[in-house]
Amino acid sequence: MKTTACISLLLLLPGGCDKATKPEYVVCPPESEYSISYLKSLCDGKSSVAITQDITVYGFVTANDLYGEYDRMIVVEDGSDGIAIAIDHTPLADLFPFGYIATVRCNGLTLYDYGGKILLGTAPGDDGIGRIPRDELARYIHADPPAGEARPVERLTFDAVSARHIDTRVCFEGVHFTEAGSWCDTDPETHRTVTTERQIADAQGRTFTVRTAGTCTYAKEPVPQGTGSLYGIIDYFAGKYTLRVTNREAFFATAATPPTACL
Repeated sequence: MKTTACISLLLLLPGGCDKATKPEYVVCPPESEYSISYLKSLCDGKSSVAITQDITVYGFVTANDLYGEYDRMIVVEDGSDGIAIAIDHTPLADLFPFGYIATVRCNGLTLYDYGGKILLGTAPGDDGIGRIPRDELARYIHADPPAGEARPVERLTFDAVSARHIDTRVCFEGVHFTEAGSWCDTDPETHRTVTTERQIADAQGRTFTVRTAGTCTYAKEPVPQGTGSLYGIIDYFAGKYTLRVTNREAFFATAATPPTACL
């Protein structure tokens, strides 16, 4: 993956030169390359910010709509942070497969503070955040297969979750759902599945909220029983953290297999 770090090479000259007199050759990437953490910092304390400078970020695709877990949105994460990107197109998983490296050219896009979480999209419309139109995607973002890099994931305990984990991929291991039932409830009037929150607990009895979109393809299936590991993206809104399972990565013990630890 590309990096924004600069490499300084000192050309050592013979005899009696201090550092101030040594020629220094500095190797830096193009000025347009920045971290996702820097990008999000531009919206600090603001409701929205239009990006008018050449900023390019790179990161793994760690969430898409392959299983309906995200609606018209992907999450891209580098080593510094992660960010959700709103796109007016489906399906997105074909264009931005899980684990691919996304290149995002941000000039002309807009950052939004949505309940304390920073998102990336276009100029706002009547329904809030603007989504990048399908016919403009090539201008702003594309994805390539990884060149051997591993997808990022951090093993976490519930009490360790903080603001720096928002829109990053994590794993909770040794957890269980506190109640049986389906991933999502069904609206009794429309008979459609709706976005639903369930609780998981760890061995110490601490709990955390799992939030599942009603568009999820496995919404009507029962949540796993027993103890296991859940991978997902840490979401945030108005002071509350939740986990959104991605790529259907829920690995729980059965009668035939032991619990699976985070990789």
